[in-house]
Amino acid sequence: MSTTIATKTIRVALVGNPNTGKSTLFTALAGVRQRVGNYPGVTVEKKIGHLRHADHEFELVDLPGTYSLAPRSPDEMVTVDLLLGRHAGDRSPDVVLSIIDASNLERNLFLVSQVLALGLPTVIALNMVDLARDRQMEINVPALAQRLGVPVIAVQANRRISMEELKTALAAAAIAPLPTREN
Repeated sequence: MSTTIATKTIRVALVGNPNTGKSTLFTALAGVRQRVGNYPGVTVEKKIGHLRHADHEFELVDLPGTYSLAPRSPDEMVTVDLLLGRHAGDRSPDVVLSIIDASNLERNLFLVSQVLALGLPTVIALNMVDLARDRQMEINVPALAQRLGVPVIAVQANRRISMEELKTALAAAAIAPLPTREN
């Protein structure tokens, strides 16, 4: 008689500014294993996806795009409430996947700083690195990761480049203690 140990599904909240490729990355990770509905009490769409990587099950929550965690619309309020665990019937994420546009780094890092201030395990997906490269922008990814104190994975969601590395970083972030950021 064999016994199996049930493992907890890792809940990952995808957060990012509009037009960072967040939904493209969601689709690259979840594929067709997703469903769409609404958050209770608002007409804000909610997309939930699932994936399996190694021995880990993930539930992905594609949150509405936002520029800040100071909500000014129902969409932004949904994002803040889910991150803070204030959504009835919804548990807080185990990991936040913050998607940023590599070609517009400065604007995207404002939201990242707010997400990091929440103290949740976080992984950064540095998306659109091809566009940044086309614009002769060089980003020192290891230095950015060290400065932010969280893993930063350079990806191209539209081509599904570095998805395995990103999945591995998400699994590690869910079980590892939070590192400290440089000042």
